[in-house]
Amino acid sequence: MDLGFNLNLEQKQKLVMTPQLQMAIEILQFSSQEMEEYIEEELAENPLLDRLDKQNYSSGIDYSVNSDKENNYENYVAYKPNLLEYLERQLYQVLEENELELGKFIIGSLDEHGFLTSSCRNIAKRFKSSVDKVESILRRIQYLDPVGIAASNVREALLIQLDSLMLDTGLAEEIVRDYFDCLVEKEYSFIRKKLAANEERVMGAINLIKTLNPHPASAYNASDEVKYIVPDLIVKENKGEYLVISNEKSIPSLMINPYYHKMLKENKGTDVYEYLLGKYRSALWLMRSIEQRRFTIYRIAEAIVKEQRDFLNLGIKYLKSMTMQEVADILGMHESTVSRATTEKYLQTPQGLFELKFFFNSGVNNLSSVSIKALIADYIENEKPESPLSDRELTELLKENRALDLSRRTVAKYRKEMGIPSSNKRRKPK
Repeated sequence: MDLGFNLNLEQKQKLVMTPQLQMAIEILQFSSQEMEEYIEEELAENPLLDRLDKQNYSSGIDYSVNSDKENNYENYVAYKPNLLEYLERQLYQVLEENELELGKFIIGSLDEHGFLTSSCRNIAKRFKSSVDKVESILRRIQYLDPVGIAASNVREALLIQLDSLMLDTGLAEEIVRDYFDCLVEKEYSFIRKKLAANEERVMGAINLIKTLNPHPASAYNASDEVKYIVPDLIVKENKGEYLVISNEKSIPSLMINPYYHKMLKENKGTDVYEYLLGKYRSALWLMRSIEQRRFTIYRIAEAIVKEQRDFLNLGIKYLKSMTMQEVADILGMHESTVSRATTEKYLQTPQGLFELKFFFNSGVNNLSSVSIKALIADYIENEKPESPLSDRELTELLKENRALDLSRRTVAKYRKEMGIPSSNKRRKPK
């Protein structure tokens, strides 16, 4: 497709970044909201540009880039990506399908600081579930972003955040757990005396604690301006096949204004003609750039959907590993193009709404790290409470059942990232 980017070549055969090419790159990276704001600015400045759906468009001539018959696709309602919605999108990464309702209730029971306002016992009673199951789901939620969310209080939120760090946090955890009131009152000398530790170690641990967030929901102020997100693409199932459809409602459709286009034709050789001609070329360039953006995002989404049929059918445990470079190689693109085209672009699927970048992750044996975590959580969910599975046993199960050759350290890392305690801490007496 000729986009008219006017690429210039120097004698050294070095590509020159023209203003139009730079803008085309930015357009590719824009979210649908940013794209709409940019289009509104262009509509205000360029008389040759017009919305395709304007009532005054009655000439019968189609000036739009895509002259195919317009498809009336379902217009999905936008939603607010507040803390609740942000957490809900993450639930699909750590919970089984039959756990989602309970998980959504938990994140819906948070106060303004992000603390859980209901006990596990009450939640279990409400859902006629076991306390163990509620606690298992809660632990995984507490290690979502922001880490420490759904804790019962500041102390627990800090302990969860410390546990999530890949550092030696033993002393800091002891201070928060056993000397929290002294920490709040800044009685550092008393803490050092009780711990019989040197000042450097104690202050190092306290300074680490100071970097944590005592109120996990503080970054999500209800008074902040709300950003609405509409899916850029929609996956629909038709006779066993999955189709990717561009959501035409995500950004406005454009056309050339018939009135000014006629004026352009009738004023050749005049200053008006030169002005309108420049605006006409700018309008065509923008419309073609938007079409190229749409086509690029569509191709990437189509490649993802083709690879992720098992995920679409069966859920998160069947998400395959994919990298941007792999998709770039399939489509003959540069990896940076894939990165820009998947930034803040959303795909509505039968399994929920996901940012396109969600599908790019590492893995083992073509299975994503997200799927492996789901398998580990599933094994632990079904273990015997009096004899919980160790990391080594989990490693062996993954190898025997799914042919996944992981180290015990990797399994321990995945378990910790989900907020699941070690087998010793999970063990319960008969």
